[in-house]
Amino acid sequence: MEELVSVIIPVYKVEKYLERCVESVQKQTFQNLEIILVDDGSPDLCGAMCDEMAKTDPRIKVIHKNNGGLSDARNVGIEMASGNYIVFVDSDDWLDLDMIALLYRVLKKYNADIAECSYRNICTDRIEEETNCSAKVVEGDRILALEAMLDWRWFKPVAWNKLYKRDVLGDIRYPKGKLHEDEYTTYKYFYNANKLVYVDVSKYNYDRRREDSITGKKFREDNLDACWAFRERMEFFYKNNLAELYLKMNNIYCWYV
Repeated sequence: MEELVSVIIPVYKVEKYLERCVESVQKQTFQNLEIILVDDGSPDLCGAMCDEMAKTDPRIKVIHKNNGGLSDARNVGIEMASGNYIVFVDSDDWLDLDMIALLYRVLKKYNADIAECSYRNICTDRIEEETNCSAKVVEGDRILALEAMLDWRWFKPVAWNKLYKRDVLGDIRYPKGKLHEDEYTTYKYFYNANKLVYVDVSKYNYDRRREDSITGKKFREDNLDACWAFRERMEFFYKNNLAELYLKMNNIYCWYV
């Protein structure tokens, strides 16, 4: 029997997109799911929408909490999750219906701790494929994955296009009150993994069209948080004697600032 996968979806001010997102999870070909909707104090109808969806699907669990931001919502979801595996989904995005099945299959086939697929950037006037659709599989240890992540090649620092073994998360949590929360966290999950596998097929749909989303803002007030995330990553590489990664990260940091 398929093992339980917990899908964590933070919810905040996404009335227009929430149903599309949750339905894309409910209709996955992989059905042994625990769907955790974390209502992060959303001031609109999202909380009520979550409760209504939970009435029709026993796999859905709803948490209502005071607003604490995306990191805090993910962390609350992690604590509630009872699955052997974790998937993060942003509530304005959606999944291809076979995404979780594909990631679960390749993770098992290659005995990996993290499986990742590519994704589509959904823009106002176009769709950008972050793949060549070759179905190529890249298998590697944590060092290869970290190197590729720094080059933005294959493995990416984002949270949401991956299937994680629960053990990989350990006690690592997303930093509350920070933007670029993935930049503070994903590399630590990679470091905890013995093997990672990447499938070069787009199965996650990343919607960049929201005007009030962080990535949709023209003025990027989050640059300072990105700098701190890069510095923290450099310190992590240094403390763990990863000299080549430290030097590469230092070059990225110098270019960024």
